[in-house]
Amino acid sequence: MHKFIGDKAFYKTLFTVAAPLVLQQLITTSVQLVDNVMVGKLSEQAIGAVSVVNQLYFVVILITFGALGGAGVFSAQYFGSKDYDKLKQTFRFKLIVGFMIASLSFIIFTFFGRSLIMIFTDNEITIELALTYLSYAKWSAFAWILSVAISNTFREIGVTKPLLIISIVAILTNTILNYFLIFGHLFFPELGVEGAAIATTVSRVVEVVLIFILLERKGHLFNTRLRALFHIDKKVLSSMIVMALPLLLNELFWSTGQTTFLHAYARRGDSALAAMNITGAISQLVFVTFGAIATAVAVLVGNTLGRNELDQARDNSRKLIATAVMVAAAAGLILFGLSFFILDLYSVSDATKQIAQFNIRINALFIPVFSFNVSLYFTLRAGGDTKSTFMMDAGYMWVLPVPVALILSYFTALPVTLMFLIIQAFDIPKMLFGLSRYRKEHWIKNLAIDQP
Repeated sequence: MHKFIGDKAFYKTLFTVAAPLVLQQLITTSVQLVDNVMVGKLSEQAIGAVSVVNQLYFVVILITFGALGGAGVFSAQYFGSKDYDKLKQTFRFKLIVGFMIASLSFIIFTFFGRSLIMIFTDNEITIELALTYLSYAKWSAFAWILSVAISNTFREIGVTKPLLIISIVAILTNTILNYFLIFGHLFFPELGVEGAAIATTVSRVVEVVLIFILLERKGHLFNTRLRALFHIDKKVLSSMIVMALPLLLNELFWSTGQTTFLHAYARRGDSALAAMNITGAISQLVFVTFGAIATAVAVLVGNTLGRNELDQARDNSRKLIATAVMVAAAAGLILFGLSFFILDLYSVSDATKQIAQFNIRINALFIPVFSFNVSLYFTLRAGGDTKSTFMMDAGYMWVLPVPVALILSYFTALPVTLMFLIIQAFDIPKMLFGLSRYRKEHWIKNLAIDQP
């Protein structure tokens, strides 16, 4: 049992690294929930429209994480080995790739926005509201992706507290502007969904400005000047590309898989679409632990591998997985309790509330399984075992859950609640498969030595 329980030093490091991020994401999620409730007071079409655009934006977000994650694996290990020149090169790679993704998403949303939205709904009111929201969201991608490139590098070297402050400022800006612009308080016009979009865009700009200030003041280990932006050694570049491609493909297929799930659920009507939005917003209150797992693995496993302390990395990974599951079990109880009253905040139909309540309780029951899988995924990724991460994540999703979701949606009359239960249950065999890949220990390697 001692293999799964750490000493005081382990938990002190874990708390130092993870606590600020959990608090940051909890605050962010709580405010996003408030935003979600505000939009939900407009109409079910409004909340459905925001849900659709957020799902499209979700694909961009995960592709960004996948593309930058390949460099992030090296960032953590180069920092651990104190190779700061190569650490700077990983940061340059993130900036270049991030800007490319933002530009591509802007072009796609500009020319194919309506077609993408119509995948989820044929309600003309919902479509028009979604197009309004998307017209602002596509611009915010540039600010957000630059923020991610910088903040992820800070997290990979163990700097998290300043990011918490920046996040608080950004989300407060978003919430305050939402209140004034959605409902037209004080001298502001009543803009509804358009107001929510403007508030989000402004908050993203505020966030990236503060992130750049932090970069200038505390990012000297990895910061770079524009004239050196394309100075990346060919061998380092090729190593990052080789690492990033499987991660990018994984996030591309995983995010499109999640989008396919929403499409399948949305075929059950506007109530189902609105309920899925509400389910996600409320479930995120406890899913915030997943981001902490990723950061903790980068520091306690990735940095340790970079120092060539392979046995310590193996030991830390076991303890992180055990801790993640125990914390998730407690979080699940909290989420289950919230399901009894939190839906009263929404001005939606009883049918929508019933669907959301059932789905929230399913997530509450399965969160220890989700957390276990997230821990395995980021541990495998920390050591560069991208083959395993693809197989257990996107590969598995498209072999089983996605086809089943489409079959249930198109060829049965099964209620959306039971569809959701069946799809979530597929994480159990995924857990067993991921564990088998973890035990093979292909991830226990020092990339700072094994790679150029």
